[in-house]
Amino acid sequence: MNPPTPYELRDDAHSAPEPDFARPPSLVGPLAAPQEIPDIGPIIGETWRHGSQPASDVVIDVLENINLLPNQFGPRQVEINRERYSITLGPGGRRDIRLIHHPRARPMNEAGPSRQPIADLGFLIRGGWQHRERWLPRYLVRTLEGEHLMPEAGRPTYINIRGVPYRAELLEAGGGLRVRIYPEAD
Repeated sequence: MNPPTPYELRDDAHSAPEPDFARPPSLVGPLAAPQEIPDIGPIIGETWRHGSQPASDVVIDVLENINLLPNQFGPRQVEINRERYSITLGPGGRRDIRLIHHPRARPMNEAGPSRQPIADLGFLIRGGWQHRERWLPRYLVRTLEGEHLMPEAGRPTYINIRGVPYRAELLEAGGGLRVRIYPEAD
């Protein structure tokens, strides 16, 4: 066996291909395409009744089997028969899974845009609820944040609570920002 020549012993740093600075570093990896939201309607069935609701044991088992239960990183998204839902953890523990329905936007009519509420948060409220103007409890504010429904200054959002439409506004109170909700007249 012949010893290697100086040319064969060259430094690997000199023989490496030139870096392509136009693309992300290899540690980042290739840019991923946006993930498609799975439609679990064929598994759940055509008799599914749309609306925000606690997940049944059957739905929880389906979500668990396809690795779509929410976790410490936040809610997950699915479609059920072409309608969007967020899957969130409820206050009752690991098996308290809630489905928050995001109805499709209604088409515009001559009178202007429809203000169809995005989600009904009523199923998150335990006990009685009086429909009136009030500060939204912090746990429901966190739900709005997680669902990207937080109002901004001068830009309210619209939600339902137990079937009653509300306007949610971000207001300054007590040195901080809080969400105030107002029942909307039909």
